[in-house]
Amino acid sequence: SSLIWLKCGSPPTSPRFATRPPPSMSRPGNIVKALAACGAVKVAWHGLDAFAAPSSGQAPAASLRGAAASAPTESAVGAVQLAAPHGSGAVVALAAGSMALAAVGSAAKRGARKSTLGSASGAQTARGSRLCLAARGGAVKKVLIMGGTRFIGCYLVKQLRDAGHEVFVLNRGKTNGGKPEALPGMSDAEYQKMLEGVTVLKADRKDPASVKAAIAGAGCKFDVVYDNNARKLEEVEPLVEAVMAAGGCEQFIFMSSAGVYGPTGVLPLTEANPGDPNSRHKEKLTCEIYLDSKGLNWTSVRPVYIYGPLNYNPVERFFFDRVARGRPICIPYGGTFITQLGHCEDLANFMVMCIGNPKVFKQVYNLSGNEFVTFDGMAKACAEAAGAPEPKIVHFDAKKVKPPEDFPKAFPFRGMHFFASIEKAKQDVPGWAPKYSLMEGLKSSYQQDYVARGFDKAEVDYRTDDMILEASAAKA
Repeated sequence: SSLIWLKCGSPPTSPRFATRPPPSMSRPGNIVKALAACGAVKVAWHGLDAFAAPSSGQAPAASLRGAAASAPTESAVGAVQLAAPHGSGAVVALAAGSMALAAVGSAAKRGARKSTLGSASGAQTARGSRLCLAARGGAVKKVLIMGGTRFIGCYLVKQLRDAGHEVFVLNRGKTNGGKPEALPGMSDAEYQKMLEGVTVLKADRKDPASVKAAIAGAGCKFDVVYDNNARKLEEVEPLVEAVMAAGGCEQFIFMSSAGVYGPTGVLPLTEANPGDPNSRHKEKLTCEIYLDSKGLNWTSVRPVYIYGPLNYNPVERFFFDRVARGRPICIPYGGTFITQLGHCEDLANFMVMCIGNPKVFKQVYNLSGNEFVTFDGMAKACAEAAGAPEPKIVHFDAKKVKPPEDFPKAFPFRGMHFFASIEKAKQDVPGWAPKYSLMEGLKSSYQQDYVARGFDKAEVDYRTDDMILEASAAKA
């Protein structure tokens, strides 16, 4: 779109900015996208504030551990007063278009809409006053999330709300009334603020008719759809049919798994590796083919192992349960297989940064952390994260251990080298990279989740461990 300028001092000499005369600023369709040659700026227009950072094309460096290394969100940008340095004579470039102020202004004036999470007036006021469109470089989107009550869905909702988007979560409503769970360390006020822009749609995805009725009842067209929990084609088809009946969507982002890949002797895994027709995740591949056949701008995300606070799968918790109580850790295959874990927050961050990025259309992406770790190394890292002594490791032959069906799994990882390259994700989504090292992520998981939620005091079923330890002692 054409550029107009707002003079903040003497005209710049840098060719980075257009110097054509400014057209009228009275049209509500004018977008606020602030670009400054020398620093981030705050722009006020018709009572609304917009923030933007320099347009270098690179994300700002994180100043705190765990701080986002992506484009600034409201919490990162709006928390401080940002202005061009004094006397800089900066010229702010404003792109003429139809996005920011018109969208937010009309949202703030819209009538009340019934929501299962509170009054629409509160939600609309929050959206009107929290203009962080410039931080993400896009317009407010109506986003549908399948699930949204646990783990990844909660982080996804938080980041979408921080980016100013309107969020709908579709689930059975059995957990927390269908609302996303509060993130660790989140105050009641912060939690309520996040929920202001969230609407719960209740349906059971195993009941196609209820899914279609819930989406039709929302009375709107969704711009972006996240399907986080589908495992089979029969679960995806009714969702897609309902979304298309409501007008289609701009993007459909599907949660797959790196478990779809077949065996290979060349590592790390890349997106070019063929799928495994015998994988328990094979239907994820079928879903990808189906999405493509429907002409959608789909993106498939293939995580390796996911960890972090709120994890309901016993991944890091398996190790914490043992190091926190001074028990030995039983590890198969000599402990030398190499694997990889990705933090839940990094995964959600990538998924949000896909919005509006045409490079991700009809593409698959491996997602995880930067580091690889052996099974033994994971046990030692978890002990360090918990502030515990290095654990005693007992290796066992997985082929000889057959726990009864009602016993816990012997070990949380598959018996093979399992790690993937994430270079394609970094390349196609500029500004995204894992911000958590494995140790930082494990420490946050231990303190903010394992201890905070009382798992260190909970009763643990060690029957499989005891069976392995008894066999090991008898062998010795």
